[in-house]
Amino acid sequence: MCEDTKVGVDITGLPGSIAAGSGWHEFSLNVANNSGSTLQNLEYLAGASADVNGEELFESKKVGLQAWNPEDELWEDLNEFGYAVGYIGYTEELAPDYEVDIPLRINVRADAPVGAGFTLGATIYGDADGECTGFGDVAYKFRIVAAGTATEGTEPQEGGKAPVAAEKPAADTPAVTGSLAETGSSSALPMIGLAGGLALAVGGGAVFAVRRRKAGTEA
Repeated sequence: MCEDTKVGVDITGLPGSIAAGSGWHEFSLNVANNSGSTLQNLEYLAGASADVNGEELFESKKVGLQAWNPEDELWEDLNEFGYAVGYIGYTEELAPDYEVDIPLRINVRADAPVGAGFTLGATIYGDADGECTGFGDVAYKFRIVAAGTATEGTEPQEGGKAPVAAEKPAADTPAVTGSLAETGSSSALPMIGLAGGLALAVGGGAVFAVRRRKAGTEA
């Protein structure tokens, strides 16, 4: 493993409170290369849990989680073994000062338990310069509140940073290839941790565009 993580992982766009039964709420997982090394074969994962370590994953029938498939232009369920977690894509190469934004959305259903919740994101990557495997993650805390509770303007309790302004990819943006795999497909990627405690086997996934970070913007 790499001694220090070379990526910044953030979740943006979610409020601090989500009312049960309020429908889908869109947000983004952002992964930025903060190093001077070109990173390779980045794999992305996301989940929703009642705890920060991902040890108490929500059942998908209680809390739905979906990722946007840019190739088929539709939302795909994250539903590994009946839980709100799954593999959400990969990028072959991420150069220094480039980043990836992955659209996600969450649906806290009417019968979801009231209390703390976390959206989790993680990436595993290879560092060609350091010849090591690296890992980065984030846990964004929010509160599930009773149906009908006003949540507009609520702030996250922790996690997440200011969104990075969207830009068209630069002419020298690294190319990405691949396709979304079916649930349960095989993969050479081993079991890995998500937010320090979540472990799951992952299959192929959607590919996401890489873009250069806006000058002066921090991950």
